[in-house]
Amino acid sequence: MRQVLISGGGSGIGLACARRLLAAGERVLFCGRNRERLEAALRGLEAEYPGQVTARVCDVSRAADVAALGQWLRAEALPIDVLVNNAGLFVAGSLLKAEEEQAQAMWETQVLGPWRLLKICADPALRQGRPLRVINVISVTALKAYAACGFYGATKAALASLMDTARAELRDKGVGISNVYPGATETPIWGDRELDYSKMMDADAVAAAVQACADASSRALVEELVLRPAGGDL
Repeated sequence: MRQVLISGGGSGIGLACARRLLAAGERVLFCGRNRERLEAALRGLEAEYPGQVTARVCDVSRAADVAALGQWLRAEALPIDVLVNNAGLFVAGSLLKAEEEQAQAMWETQVLGPWRLLKICADPALRQGRPLRVINVISVTALKAYAACGFYGATKAALASLMDTARAELRDKGVGISNVYPGATETPIWGDRELDYSKMMDADAVAAAVQACADASSRALVEELVLRPAGGDL
């Protein structure tokens, strides 16, 4: 039984990942910034998987929150075997009309947040020789430009580049890093926009891809995996 840490685990893709990995017999710790959402998700999962799941409030865009999570993991002597970097923030709009604080918030959440969690989970003092699999839920916006997704796509592309470098640096240290690029997926990240969700993937489809990366043979590594809705991009 492995210990899994999922950021942004209270809803959407993160919650779908938690359900899949719990069903596979893993222990899951998920975190997020919304306490009410986390507690509701935890109640539902605990009822089905008692003793297997834990949740902690942690906004990965805040360095102090991630440091506190790291301190708790070390105090509990709880090494992470699988890290799923899933927390995300989507603010759509024209580049020329974007607010600087929105761009900064996406950078903190989608680039520095995953980097902070990677540093904690890859720390040899916490790992104690155990292998680590890291799966980053990125986005096809990192691969192709879409109107009104400028800073979101830029931060996702930066995350992909950062994690490609981390893979090269940590490969021989027992850390395998996978980048998953989902297309449009039905999750709460869209807010109250009027969209045809029937043309999107469901969150469990992405969770299945994350699980496949986590379960790959120790002699194999899924470095990149792209998923799009069956009908193509919206």
